[in-house]
Amino acid sequence: MASIHSSLPFLFATLLLTPAVVFANQYTVWSSVIFSRTGERTPEVLGHIPTTLTSNGAQQVFNSGSFFRNRYVSSTGNGDLFDSAPLHGLSANKIDPMELYVAALDQQYCVGSAQAFVQGLYPPFTLNASAALFLDPTSVMANGTYVESPLDGYQYAQVHTAGALDPEFPYLGGSLNCPAFNDAATQYVGSPEFSAIQSESDELYKDIGTNMLQDVLDEETAWDFYNAYAIYDYLNYQSVHNMTVAAQLRQNANLNTSYPVLDMLRWYADEQQYAQLGNLTAINDYSGSEQSLPDGVTGSISTIAGNLLAAKMLSQLQIAVETNGSYYKLSVLVGDFEPLLSFFALTGLPAVNSNFRGLPDFGSTAVFEVFSYTNDSMDMSFPSPDDLWVRFYFRNGTGATDDASGDFQSYSLFGRGPSQNDMTWNEFQTAMYSIMIGNIGTWCTQCGALNLFCAAWNSSDTFAGTSGSSSTSSSSRQHGLKPAIAGVIGAIVTLAVAGLLFAALMLLGGVRFHRVERHKHDLGGFKGSQKLASDRDLTMPKGGAVVGASVERSPDSPISPLGHERVESWELKQEHLERPNIAEAQSTRNPSFEEDRIDPFRDPVRAKESV
Repeated sequence: MASIHSSLPFLFATLLLTPAVVFANQYTVWSSVIFSRTGERTPEVLGHIPTTLTSNGAQQVFNSGSFFRNRYVSSTGNGDLFDSAPLHGLSANKIDPMELYVAALDQQYCVGSAQAFVQGLYPPFTLNASAALFLDPTSVMANGTYVESPLDGYQYAQVHTAGALDPEFPYLGGSLNCPAFNDAATQYVGSPEFSAIQSESDELYKDIGTNMLQDVLDEETAWDFYNAYAIYDYLNYQSVHNMTVAAQLRQNANLNTSYPVLDMLRWYADEQQYAQLGNLTAINDYSGSEQSLPDGVTGSISTIAGNLLAAKMLSQLQIAVETNGSYYKLSVLVGDFEPLLSFFALTGLPAVNSNFRGLPDFGSTAVFEVFSYTNDSMDMSFPSPDDLWVRFYFRNGTGATDDASGDFQSYSLFGRGPSQNDMTWNEFQTAMYSIMIGNIGTWCTQCGALNLFCAAWNSSDTFAGTSGSSSTSSSSRQHGLKPAIAGVIGAIVTLAVAGLLFAALMLLGGVRFHRVERHKHDLGGFKGSQKLASDRDLTMPKGGAVVGASVERSPDSPISPLGHERVESWELKQEHLERPNIAEAQSTRNPSFEEDRIDPFRDPVRAKESV
């Protein structure tokens, strides 16, 4: 805690959220959405150990967040350079929850990656490391002291998490909990392409399994191309954290190949995952009949993760544009590689660069920036949508030496030429609409998903099975009505049959309905039909007042010439009685001790005891 002059913080506090400075004739960003792959985490193949973010992975995404801080907040150079582009109006020193949106899947390594990214984007804010004009007014106390947050001014960002029960979940992990996707991936196993790679890689996987996978995948049948990604994921982790395995992989010990083993395993994993996540024409017959995506939408059940990611990224940018930058200038979405790989296929990036057929490195980022060109003479209010442009960037990993290790590079999308990296805002929206699925109901029906929020879209043709059924072929699956739906149908059929039988009785048996007329009494009055002949109706005296009421007629009354009607109160009824004589009443009251001069201390009365 540091002591400062009490008036100093308030003099400069409003400058805390000072936006990045805008320079003349430069590329100015108005909104940005970033999808980041998580940092390094423990291998998924170790199913008995929870998958968690490693310290190395935290450093990776922290460095990525620092990169974007330098680009969007600390930019001081020419905005045309790839590493510098001020995001206009973005808070420079302290997190503003209206400007920054962060979302992640509800998994430890995803949430941890989001937190580490924001640490780099908005580092701890301390008094000693800041000039006086950047003081946080919420940290200034009435006695003139300045209180920093724990951990030397650590900043706490709101992270929106989405688990399997959350309707936001598919937008960051659309291929997860999707039985139809699993079924399509299984169909790839029976394809000629899979069989060819399985045959050529069999010897390599057997050698690797014998030397490095004995304690991980015990069965030799698991040492093959079918588990290409799981094996690569595990050995890639070991190459970083296990000295013995790293040496074996470098030396190709006991392996019959001259190529770097880890590179070969990476290539096979790339082929497998792109075939499962980037197939634009995969057939979805999980429901028993072939289903296609909605009309006009590119992709298939194989790319559904990318279809939903496109909807989320577009939605975040639209919020910023429609609110003139008041909300979500910067959005950070964190998940794993599956949505990215599908998104690459949907936007045609593999045709631009074949590396987009492969797995993105840990910490990789895909970015859309909404921008315009500005200069000092321009009004720096939010531009009209007609003046906005969109550019796509990709950063593979978190390095900074070349494209393979992390350069921030712009690419053209949707089959546009290499020189057409920039799209107008309207062109961008139209292109994204052609690949996105923004309706969660469509995801539910396409996947045959059983998530709780899918109940509204589930129907009689939705499966009662779980994702475990994806390992069986479509011809062997059993279909049937859900019990609740079958019960409703049975009840309707029963009512219909009963109605037909009763109609037959009316036609053939002479059954008829008729109305029974009840006898009406001629006696009127307030008792109606229950009135007896000897009963008399309540009569109203002339003037309209009921018995017990008096009428005061006041021709001068402003309300009614007939005066006011009121019921006599007990006070009024006492007026005709004689008033009591006060003096007489006082003379009859009980005398006091003083008036009788009685001595309260004299001896008590004694009983006479003489005979």
